[in-house]
Amino acid sequence: MTQDAGETRQGGRAQGMFGPQAAEYAVSRVHVSDASLQELRRLASNPDGDPYPWVVDLGTGAGFTAFAMTEISQRVVATDVTLPMLEQTRRLGRDRGLTNLQLSRNAAEFLPFAGNSVDMVTSRVAGHHFDDLDRALDEVQRVLKVAGALVMADSVSPEDGAVAAWMNDIEVRRDFSHVKNRKVSELEAMVAMRGMTIVERRSPRIHLEFNAWVARTATPEDEVQRLRRDFLEAPDAMREAFKIEPVNGDINFSWPCLVFRAIKA
Repeated sequence: MTQDAGETRQGGRAQGMFGPQAAEYAVSRVHVSDASLQELRRLASNPDGDPYPWVVDLGTGAGFTAFAMTEISQRVVATDVTLPMLEQTRRLGRDRGLTNLQLSRNAAEFLPFAGNSVDMVTSRVAGHHFDDLDRALDEVQRVLKVAGALVMADSVSPEDGAVAAWMNDIEVRRDFSHVKNRKVSELEAMVAMRGMTIVERRSPRIHLEFNAWVARTATPEDEVQRLRRDFLEAPDAMREAFKIEPVNGDINFSWPCLVFRAIKA
């Protein structure tokens, strides 16, 4: 495991949230495999059919995206700012017998790789935790080779400002490391500003169950009750946007997600 190459204030918050809960994420059904991972895997496949020499996964968490990339890459470096998450990645990777997986502890805003050296960068449902997504994308643009690919999946907010504000308020109350779920238009503009062209995109949904969702982040019980009330009493616009449905003492809902493949010019 390499040393960390820079850390943001938000990185400290992420460690405070995800360090104690790393084992929960290692067995979380939605993180092990969901539609966002399935779509990312499809978009990450090399059109030439050859394995990528070198792939870097940002905000790897317990490593499930990096594990998928080991199937199509000669070398995968799983990066995360949180040491306990990387320890879960190491353990699960060892259990899978992966020999082409390496770990690096660093923030997405400080990548310890040379410019124009990486064939593909992946990131799945992590960008909304990055303290400075603009800087992280600058780093992606720097380290990617010309014609290299960024394949990214993240939860996104609706374009409607009131609905987006409701979603982000809910998220940060449940998870203090949350920064922002961005609108699709925002993400697309941020990628384009860095000379990367989105060539494919998908719009799956991240299906969640309220009870497991708040348990995963050890949300305090008083806040859990407030969040539950806000879901159950949500205005029609929010109920429709997030498919909110009470079911047997639980609440099913889903966040919209954007998965895209962008190529560096």
